[in-house]
Amino acid sequence: MAKRKLRSRPGHDGASNPSARMLDTLHRIWLAGLGAAAKAQRGAPQLMDDLVEEGARVHSETRGAAEKALRELLGNTKATLDARVGQAKGHANDALENLEKIFQTRVHRVLTQLGVPSAEEVEALSARVTALNESVKQLNRTRKPARSRPHGTRRAAASAVTAPAP
Repeated sequence: MAKRKLRSRPGHDGASNPSARMLDTLHRIWLAGLGAAAKAQRGAPQLMDDLVEEGARVHSETRGAAEKALRELLGNTKATLDARVGQAKGHANDALENLEKIFQTRVHRVLTQLGVPSAEEVEALSARVTALNESVKQLNRTRKPARSRPHGTRRAAASAVTAPAP
């Protein structure tokens, strides 16, 4: 029997890119499997059983490797996404802080233009008022209280001074 050279699928250049080569390889494996199954059915049934057993063994080995590769790929992808999300959060926080500073600066400028005292100025005035109140209290304590006379006595004394003597 003459060997035929198996050509790649039409329209796919095997050397053009890795995905095309992978598809070509998978196509060839599929065709080889079909050919082996056809020969095994025509030949001995024992050969078919051996091929099935070997196929199951290869499948279990490659499945574990494929799952491991997939887990690694997903882990790397997750780590990359987590890093990018962290960067995006950092940028968003920085932008928010900058926006807050700009807002505070503008509000302060408007309040200053309107003549509204700042919190520091109100606090300083409050401290001055408290100090003045303490001074007034101290002055009131040191001053002697004036004697208070009954209300009518003062008038009587005043009219006695102005009234002519009899």
